[in-house]
Amino acid sequence: MNLIDRFNSFAADFEACVVDDHWDRLEKHFAENATYWNVGGPDPKIKGRRSIIEFLKNDISNNDRKFDSRRLQAITEPTVVGDKLSRNWRCTYKLSGTPDLVVEGEARYIFEGELIQSMEEEITPATMERYLAWMDNYASRLGD
Repeated sequence: MNLIDRFNSFAADFEACVVDDHWDRLEKHFAENATYWNVGGPDPKIKGRRSIIEFLKNDISNNDRKFDSRRLQAITEPTVVGDKLSRNWRCTYKLSGTPDLVVEGEARYIFEGELIQSMEEEITPATMERYLAWMDNYASRLGD
């Protein structure tokens, strides 16, 4: 399986986890000592397969699921250089009575064999500004 196929398999499994909350299916995609980092974000660097999966699960529960809907889409096709893959993405969050929250960024992966060794996500500076402004105005509508 080539890098793009491996990435597409991970992405499909991730979206399935968002729907059914069976996060253990992601174990087959990460190296035991993998790292995750939201570059420029408030989250610490996460180390270890189980910790990454738990972080992703909690992030979806504490953020994405508070919206009425979310739609993730690729802005660019994945780019592969050696064992590295990157792509730009956009996620649109909808909440009744508020404008859409549109978050854009880049995801970068380093693979070791069949497994993700490193995963980094970085939102654009313009997105950070929009996100903070949206949260200032509407975060109280997200509930607990």
